[in-house]
Amino acid sequence: MAAQEPELEADDPERHLPRWLEALARLQARRPWLLVMLAVLTMLPTALATSKLALKLDLSELLPDSKESVIEMRRVSKRLAGNATLSVIVRTSTPGHQKELEACVDALVPELYAIGKDWVGAVDYGVKEARQFFDENALYYASLDDLKKAHERITERYDWEVSKQQGSLLDDEEAPPPITAEVIEKELSAKKPTAPASGPTFPNGYYEDKAGSYAAILVRTPVGGKAKIMELRRRVEAAVAKVDPKRFEPTMVAQYTGDVVTGQEEYDRITGDLLHVGAVGVGGVLLIVYLYFLRLRVVLTMGGALVVGLLWTFGTTYFVIGYLNSSTGFLVSIVAGNGINYGIVYMARYVEARRDELASVTDAIRVAHRDTWIPTLASAATGALAYGSLIVTDFRGFKHFGIIGGYGMMFCWLTTYLFTPALLSASERVWPAYKEGAQSLNIGRFFGVAFERLGLGAPRLVAGIGAAIGIGALALSALYFSADPMEYNMRNVGNDDASNPSAAKQLSHKVDDVVGRVGQDGIAIVTDRVDQVQPLEAELERRRVAAGPEKEPFQNTVSIFSLLPKDQTQKLPLIAEMRDRIQRARSRGFITDADWAKIEPHLPKGELTPIGIEDLPEQAARSFTERDGTRGRIVYIAPRDGRSVWDAKYLMHWANSFRHVTLPNGEVIHGSGRAVIFADMIYTVGQDAPRAILVSALGTILVILIAFRGNKLAFGVFVPWLVGVASLVAFLYLREIKLNFLNFVALPITIGIGAEYAHNMMQRYRFEGGAKLRHVVLATGGALTLCSLTTSIGYFALLSSINKGIHSFGLSAAVGELTCLAATVLWLPALLAWLHDRRAKASLAKGAVRS
Repeated sequence: MAAQEPELEADDPERHLPRWLEALARLQARRPWLLVMLAVLTMLPTALATSKLALKLDLSELLPDSKESVIEMRRVSKRLAGNATLSVIVRTSTPGHQKELEACVDALVPELYAIGKDWVGAVDYGVKEARQFFDENALYYASLDDLKKAHERITERYDWEVSKQQGSLLDDEEAPPPITAEVIEKELSAKKPTAPASGPTFPNGYYEDKAGSYAAILVRTPVGGKAKIMELRRRVEAAVAKVDPKRFEPTMVAQYTGDVVTGQEEYDRITGDLLHVGAVGVGGVLLIVYLYFLRLRVVLTMGGALVVGLLWTFGTTYFVIGYLNSSTGFLVSIVAGNGINYGIVYMARYVEARRDELASVTDAIRVAHRDTWIPTLASAATGALAYGSLIVTDFRGFKHFGIIGGYGMMFCWLTTYLFTPALLSASERVWPAYKEGAQSLNIGRFFGVAFERLGLGAPRLVAGIGAAIGIGALALSALYFSADPMEYNMRNVGNDDASNPSAAKQLSHKVDDVVGRVGQDGIAIVTDRVDQVQPLEAELERRRVAAGPEKEPFQNTVSIFSLLPKDQTQKLPLIAEMRDRIQRARSRGFITDADWAKIEPHLPKGELTPIGIEDLPEQAARSFTERDGTRGRIVYIAPRDGRSVWDAKYLMHWANSFRHVTLPNGEVIHGSGRAVIFADMIYTVGQDAPRAILVSALGTILVILIAFRGNKLAFGVFVPWLVGVASLVAFLYLREIKLNFLNFVALPITIGIGAEYAHNMMQRYRFEGGAKLRHVVLATGGALTLCSLTTSIGYFALLSSINKGIHSFGLSAAVGELTCLAATVLWLPALLAWLHDRRAKASLAKGAVRS
C-alpha cells in the first residue's frame, strides 16, 4: 500500500495550517539538523545560567521585601552580632575525668585564639568570668529589704563586740549572731544570681557534664560561606591536633558541631533532596512515556525537547529572579511533569499518522501540527494562567512559583513545537520508524480501552454516578471552606528529620545540655536608644497582664537591665557601712583568720560606684551586644511556658503582642522575628488564596471561550473541570489535609491545568463529531491518560521529599490531576454519549411523527 496524505477537511478552516506553521513544518522536515544545532546552542548559555542559581531557604524570602516584618527583621539582623558557632566537644569514653577535660580546655582555648580575630571572634568555654563577677558583687544583687536586715545584724553584732571589748555591756544584753564565714556566706549566697535548677549547673565554671565525660568549647566566628567555614574547621582541627587531647587522657577525642556544621548539613540535605526529587520526577516521567509508546526514539526526542525547555526555564530564572526559594526549589519535577504533556499530545498524533495512516514524515509533522497546535497552545496558556494566577499574590513564594511555572509552560510548548519535529525528522533519516507493511504494537491505545469500555459501555449509569459524585464533592467543598482550612501546626510543613538526626545534630543536643538553651525561642526586639528599653519593657508587661492569666501572649521580657542591680542609690551607703564594719571587726580581732579567708572575697573592692551596663563582663553582656559593640538596646521576649512555638495560632497571638509597641512619649518600636514572619505568612496566604483561585478560574474560562470561539461545546470543558476540582477539595476534606504555604498552590494549578484534559478531549470531539466518540476516547483519551500520568509522576516524586509541606503539595496536586482525568475520560464521554443517544432518539421520534 502506498503512503497517502491524510485528508484535509476543507470545510473546517481550523484544520488548515497557518502559513508560519506550514513554513516551520517544511523546515523541520527538510533541514532538521539546523534546528537541532539551534537547540544545542541555546542549551549552553541556559545551562550555565541554571548552574548559577542560588538557593535561599530563609522563610523571609517567601514574603515581599516591602512587608514591614521583613524590613524590620533585616534591620535587626544587620545590628545583631549573629556570629556563627563552631562547637568543639572533647570527650572521653568513660566518666569521671573532669580534671583532664578542664586541663584540655585550658590548653586549647589559647590555641584557638591564636588562629586570629579574622577567623575567631571569641572563644566561650564556661561561666567562670561571669560567676566571678557576681561573686565579687553579691551585695549589690541582694534585695534592698534583705540588705537592710543584713546591715542591721552586722552593725548590731559589731557594736555588741565593741561594747564587750570596752566592758560597757549590760549584764542582760543578749548577744547577736557572730560575724562568721558561715553567717556571711549564708547571707550572700542567697543574693547572687544563680542558674535555674532545671538548667546547666556549670561544674567548676566550665561547659561540662556532671559525669565528667565531655566538655564543650564554642568558637564564635565572623566568617561565612562554605569555603571559609571549611578553612576555619581545618584551622581549628590543626589547633586541636597541636594540643593533642590524648595526652590528657588516652581515650579523649575531639568532635565538632555547632550551627556552621548543622546548617551546612541541612543545606546539603535540602539541595540533595531537590536533586533527588527532580531526578525521580524527570526519570519517572520519561519511563511512563516509554511504557506508553514502547519506543526509545520517542523517549529521546521528547526528553531532548523537555531538557531544552527546562534549561530555558531555569536559565531565564537566573536573570529574572536570580535564585530559588523553599517554594520554587522543587519546580523541576513539576515543570517536567506538566511541560511534557504538549509533547505527548503532539507525539501521539504524529505516531498515529505514521503508523495508522502511513503518512510520510513530512506529512505526519504537518498533520501533528495541524491537529494539536491549537489545543496544546490553549492548554499551555491555561497552564501558564494557572501558574500566573499566583503572580497577583503578595506572598513571594507564590509569586515566584507563578512566574517560573508560567513561562516554564510556554517554554516547554515552544521547545516541543520547535525541536520535537526536527528531532523526529533527523532520527527517521538515520533509522526510519515505520515502514510500509511493518507491524507495531500500539500499546498506547490500551490506555484508552478501559475508559472506553467503562464510560461508553453504560453511559447513562456512568453519567449518573459522575453527577452524584460531583454534587457530593461540591457539598464537601463547601464544608471544607466554611471551616478554617488553614494549617496551624507548623511541624506539618517542616523537614522530617527527627527519626534520623545526624551525628552533628546529636552532638548539638549534648552542647545544649551543658551550655543551656536560655533564649533559644526568645525573639530580639532592637530599639534605637538605650533609654527606650525600660519603657518598652513596661508597656509589654502591661500588655501581658492585661491579657489575663489564660491568654498571656508571652512569658516575660529580658534586657541588659535584668543583669543590673536594682536600687543601687539606696544600697551603696548600706554596702559601704557593712564593708566598713566587717573590716573594722577584722582589725579588732572579732573575725578569725579562717573566717576572714572565706569572707574577704565577697567584699567589694575599691571605691563603691553603681554597676553600669559597661561594667558587666563580656560573657554576661554578649546576648545584649550588637555587631558594632553597642550594649543595652536589645530586649528579648520569651514565649509563654507550656505553649509551642510550632503552634501558628499561638505564634500569631504572640506576634501581635509586640509587632507594634507605642511608648509613653509616642515613639513606636517595631518587632519582628520568626513569630511575626510565620504569622504574616499565614495572614498573607489567607488573603491571597481567594484572589489566586479567582484569577486562575477566570483566566481558564476566558482561554477556553476564546479557543472554542464561544461555541457551546465549551461547556463540555467546564462541567468535568468543576467536578474534578471539587473532587480534589473533597479529598482534602475527607483526609483532613489543611492548606499551608506550600500545598495551597495545588488549588490554582489544578484549576488551570486540570482544564487541559477536558479541553483537549472536547477539541478532538469537535473535529471528529459524535459518531467517532469511541475513536476519540481511544486515541485522545489514551494520550490524555499519559499526560495525566506524567504530570502525576512529577507530583508523586514530591512524596519522596523530606519536607512535609512539599509532601502534602505533591499528594494534593497528584489527586487533583487524577480527579480531573477521571472526570474527563470517564464521565465526560459517558455524558456526551448519553446526550448523543438522546438527540438521536429524539430525531428518530420526530422523523417518525412527520412520516
